[in-house]
Amino acid sequence: MTPYFGLRSYQDGGKHYDGQIGAEATPAEFVDALIAATREMVRVVKPSGSIWVNLGDKYAAGSTPGPQSASTTMTGGAHKGVSNITKRTLGTDCVKQKSLLGIPWRYAIRCIDELGLILRAEVIWSKPNGMPESVTDRVRRSHEQWFHFTRQPRYYSAVDEIREPHVATQTGRDTTAWRPGPNYPNRGTHVGVRHEDGGRVADFALSPLGKLPGSVWQVATEPLRVPESLGVDHFAAFPTEWPRRIIQGWSPIGATVLDPFGGTGTTALCADVLGRHGISVDMSADYCRLAQWRTADPKQRAHAARVAQPPAVPDGQLDLFCGAV
Repeated sequence: MTPYFGLRSYQDGGKHYDGQIGAEATPAEFVDALIAATREMVRVVKPSGSIWVNLGDKYAAGSTPGPQSASTTMTGGAHKGVSNITKRTLGTDCVKQKSLLGIPWRYAIRCIDELGLILRAEVIWSKPNGMPESVTDRVRRSHEQWFHFTRQPRYYSAVDEIREPHVATQTGRDTTAWRPGPNYPNRGTHVGVRHEDGGRVADFALSPLGKLPGSVWQVATEPLRVPESLGVDHFAAFPTEWPRRIIQGWSPIGATVLDPFGGTGTTALCADVLGRHGISVDMSADYCRLAQWRTADPKQRAHAARVAQPPAVPDGQLDLFCGAV
């Protein structure tokens, strides 16, 4: 996941810190910073590896967020630890008011043209519990984009790990009528689909492992309750389902998974419980402290692994090994 342009101020010790991507004066400078970061990702990723990038877009409003003020809280019930933001004009790359800036695609096209990356897929993150909006003249934005880049046409993929169950449709397809084909034993033969009146529609190859995931993934956001003892408030927990699917589908057991915008360590947490080596990088010491807690906390690990939560430890219970002589 990457930072958002001009929407959030990430904190360290309760204060906005300089150098964070997302606080640039213009969209062009923001994309420049992302391209520079991606160039380093290309340098360290294996030839058979993949780069997955999540980006959101925003609307032009005549000015965009720039440097942060000294205020350390937002009013109106917003979460603590987010600075109020002063304004800068968009400058020479200004777009008309109310227009989407098109940041995700500005970035993706430059990755193709300048970095020589192969854009294998665009996946839409559909948010069933996205934030409401008060606009009355356009649709509510309830999605973000993910881009899947590779360095080579051939790369590691284990997409069978994240296939989805076949679902019978109104066309009456029999999803159980799979038979192994001679050339592709794991893909099956073609099964005809017919309307109720007997008219033929098309042929579909049904895999016994399930159907290939589509390019729209509906993933709900997840709450994150941070222990008060850490002294850090976090308002944008990243759902564990995203790194789980990507790690399972495009990295082998024992692989190294790097998140250069690590935040609370969601990617590193999922990588570890799935048998990979997770590396989380963040400029904020506060966020690194959160990541250390999450990757070690039994409940967080159980949630990421999709297993039952461990029983609660009663207050005052002594450690099994305390007092040993």
